[in-house]
Amino acid sequence: MSVSSTQCFFVLLLIAAARGYARGWHREIITTAISLGSVLFLTIGGGDALAQMLFVGLPDLLRGVNPHLNLATAPANPSVDAITLVLFTVLGHFAGSHYGSAPKSAQHRFSGVIAGSMTGLALTYYITRQLLPVTTFGVTSPSSALVTTWIIGLFGIGLMLLLFLALVRK
Repeated sequence: MSVSSTQCFFVLLLIAAARGYARGWHREIITTAISLGSVLFLTIGGGDALAQMLFVGLPDLLRGVNPHLNLATAPANPSVDAITLVLFTVLGHFAGSHYGSAPKSAQHRFSGVIAGSMTGLALTYYITRQLLPVTTFGVTSPSSALVTTWIIGLFGIGLMLLLFLALVRK
């Protein structure tokens, strides 16, 4: 079985929309603004400028002024882009949760779906176009013995967790 990029995109979009529904319009619009700003910043080359500042400019500043200093340019580093994207996404989530009010009606939740979908669309676009442009995923079907073993194990763990929660609540 193979999973196409369109299917992955659709699943990620549904996850983001569900998250927007759960958080509501007021919280999700703050997250969307910060996420769209970070994607724009990284798309126009902000990640390279940030890498240049961190890996070349800051060490030069700390070394002091030297007229014979040979300045090398920072290589294109996709890990700086990935770390920046994750940090700004988490920052947007916390800012939206802190400064946005909880949804008060179903209309606020359904409006959050739109904002959540836009956040998911922007993040998925940047990840698939910039960070992982040629990555494909192959998914293999598990054997029936493996499925049987995992189902029994997960059922047992679930029962133990329910028993533990029941004992803790008393």
